[in-house]
Amino acid sequence: MTEKPVSHSVTSGTTSGAKAAPNSRPVENPYQQWHEVVKGDTLSKIASKVYGDASLYPKIFEANKDILKNPDQIKVGQRLRIP
Repeated sequence: MTEKPVSHSVTSGTTSGAKAAPNSRPVENPYQQWHEVVKGDTLSKIASKVYGDASLYPKIFEANKDILKNPDQIKVGQRLRIP
């Protein structure tokens, strides 16, 4: 008796042409990290903690442009995406 090969398909979580329902939240990437800003935090300090290199702070800024207008103005309590 021979076994048939098993086919696996992988999806990205979005369907081409599909529209999100009004007022629905986007599906969060389970591999994405978050950081809640605490007193004394800067994007450089967060980058240093997360990546081991403070100069990588622009990665965090770019990932959060929807809530940050200036990389030098983050607020305690903000929840930042860490790519």
